[in-house]
Amino acid sequence: MNSNFTINLFLLAAIACLSQGCCPDRFMKVGNRCYYYNSDKVDWHDARHACERLGAHLVSIHNAEDSREVYDLWKSLIDESFLVGGQRTYWIGLHDVQNENFFEWSDGTPMDYSMWCSGEPNNSGGEDCVSPLSRGSNDFDRQKWNDFDCGTRKPYFCRRSATS
Repeated sequence: MNSNFTINLFLLAAIACLSQGCCPDRFMKVGNRCYYYNSDKVDWHDARHACERLGAHLVSIHNAEDSREVYDLWKSLIDESFLVGGQRTYWIGLHDVQNENFFEWSDGTPMDYSMWCSGEPNNSGGEDCVSPLSRGSNDFDRQKWNDFDCGTRKPYFCRRSATS
């Protein structure tokens, strides 16, 4: 009876995966998306390559809902003391590495939304990669973006679609 129970649970999980989509190990499912957060601090290029090795991309943000989803997930994973301060946030896939002031997403999707901090992007000292700044008195302001030197070491978020 115990082996039948195990088989039934496996079949239920497989059916749920087929109907609602599945995420690989270490990814978190949110809606029809799979997120992977790595708290190890790496530069933007290493973060991008790490995501690609996982079959994913650094997150791209196309509307306020995307931004809130990623930010809320980040807040749920970190210690409250990390909420404020740009060095503590995470890499996203936005960059202007190829052409200065022409920002693009590393996953190839169009840049159809922006959430820059006031005065950003400013390319101060050759900043070509983007991260939320996490400054301000509320969650909305803490989601706003700043350009950073791509060599700055930060945690990162990868995203991919759930597979069915």
